Amino acid sequence: MTTNMKTDGCTTFILQVLLYCWLLCFVISLHLTLFFVSDMSGKVVNRENTRELALKIATEEEKRRKTDPTESHEKSLIIVGSKEVGKTTMIYRFLEKEDTPKATLAMDYSYGRKAGKSLIKDVVHVWEIGHLTSSLVATAMSGSALSHSPYHTTILIVLDLSKPEILWNSLEECLDALRKAMKISYSDELVREMLEQKKKTLKEPTADLFPMKVCLIGGKYDAFRELHVDDRELVGQVLRATAHTLGAGLHYHSAKDAHLLRKTKELLSQYGFRGQVARASVTDYEKPLSVVAGSDSFDAIDLGYSVGKPTTTLDAIGQIYVTRFPQDSGEPGAGVDESSQEAAEPLVDRLRLQREQEISVLLRQMLEAPSTNIPVPEPY
Repeated sequence: MTTNMKTDGCTTFILQVLLYCWLLCFVISLHLTLFFVSDMSGKVVNRENTRELALKIATEEEKRRKTDPTESHEKSLIIVGSKEVGKTTMIYRFLEKEDTPKATLAMDYSYGRKAGKSLIKDVVHVWEIGHLTSSLVATAMSGSALSHSPYHTTILIVLDLSKPEILWNSLEECLDALRKAMKISYSDELVREMLEQKKKTLKEPTADLFPMKVCLIGGKYDAFRELHVDDRELVGQVLRATAHTLGAGLHYHSAKDAHLLRKTKELLSQYGFRGQVARASVTDYEKPLSVVAGSDSFDAIDLGYSVGKPTTTLDAIGQIYVTRFPQDSGEPGAGVDESSQEAAEPLVDRLRLQREQEISVLLRQMLEAPSTNIPVPEPY
């Protein structure tokens, strides 16, 4: 009886020890499970936080890249101007293309890359407007705004110096299309902001100041040299006064002059990449003019009107010009009217319409694409 009691007591003791050990293991296991779950939950939370943080940083960087007025690895050139003045040839020389230039029916897009000081290459987007309408210019402006701020877009207005009888009409057509395109592409607030910022950089801002960066390029200088010296001087004075009124630069160009080709390439590199800024201006009318934006003055130009009166506008400058060179309305200028009059050749009309449709599709794809950056493929 006593032995049985001892045996029962021993069995009870062993069972209690086993129960205690099982409870201890259960508690330890529970703690380990809770710790593991907590740790994994923390990792999931951390992963979600990291993803949100990365997205926030990327969004802020994208916004900064598209609005930064001072820094950008991407810039744009929008080229408009007289017909058959050599705009495409100028672009090909700048981008070092060896293809034979072809006439631009509506608008062409090309690009160039250049290694910078950092690992990121600088990119220039080049939009050439062959058929001048505000809608096509607005397409180029909107396309440029996908990659960078409008502060990094430069407008190049190429005028035919060899045809003074249509030069002023071409200039007015270009400026009219550009101003309409700005209203389509940019908000009024942004345009006012660019205008105020530009006024701060100029010593003599005018009422007709153009908000964006502009450069007037006088093409076919080789043929222009054949004009009478007095005519060359007046054209030069008018273009200097116009450039100064707009807050623009001025540069003479010829595809048949190696020196001017090099100078034009340097100028486009300055606007399109981070090229060295030209400091010296050439204002001798016996030489190809080259005037840095903001460096000129009405007193130095001496076109023959009072600076203190409200006549220092493009209209007044135009009146002086057309008095000497009446404009030929029958000659083609920079483009046709916005009403899109039909060309003489139906085939040209169809090709132009097809090209405009292709450009519209391209812009829509860029606007709807997940990436708001203009795709720039690697060169072959």
